[in-house]
Amino acid sequence: MLYRSFFVLIFSLLFISAGWAEPVTGLYESEVPVEDQSQEQRQQAIRKALEEVLDKVATARESTIARDLLNSALERAEHYIQQYRYTEQGLWVHFDNRAVDELLQQDLPSSTTPDEGILLKVTGIRSLSDYVRVTNYLASLKLLSAAWPRIVAPDSTLFQIRARNGRGAVAQAIVRDGFLQRIDGDAPVLSFLYSP
Repeated sequence: MLYRSFFVLIFSLLFISAGWAEPVTGLYESEVPVEDQSQEQRQQAIRKALEEVLDKVATARESTIARDLLNSALERAEHYIQQYRYTEQGLWVHFDNRAVDELLQQDLPSSTTPDEGILLKVTGIRSLSDYVRVTNYLASLKLLSAAWPRIVAPDSTLFQIRARNGRGAVAQAIVRDGFLQRIDGDAPVLSFLYSP
């Protein structure tokens, strides 16, 4: 019962914490005017809608998309559709958010990128005060430009972090500080133990 209450409280805090971005509604959808419901008009509208969505998502993620990648994606715009319908204003299209995100990630340079997405799992979080200490610690790291929880479990949290200088620099900084103890070596997810 205590774990369930803790989990509900943590989950609630995810939406009210000032440190995390609120989800943007309508990010993966667009409505484009069409003259008729012909296949040609629909294909043009879908390409235009995908271009608008890619622009919105790239802006929200503070990234860019190369022109050649954009042109390639627009040629296959219908492959990214999750659903669409005709409205009074035109054609409303909702794109698959994972497919769009994967498309934008294709344009990221190598691991020397100044701002890189990293998964960080912290185990040993057993109370709300533990959770607050860990999140405050992550917020204090100068290397991190952002950190937000992806999965909150009763004894651990998986964080998505964006960090300057890459994954290795983050791991070294955390190990050097000694606030969290490293659990693994070269696993895809950085794993640390919090032991107050």
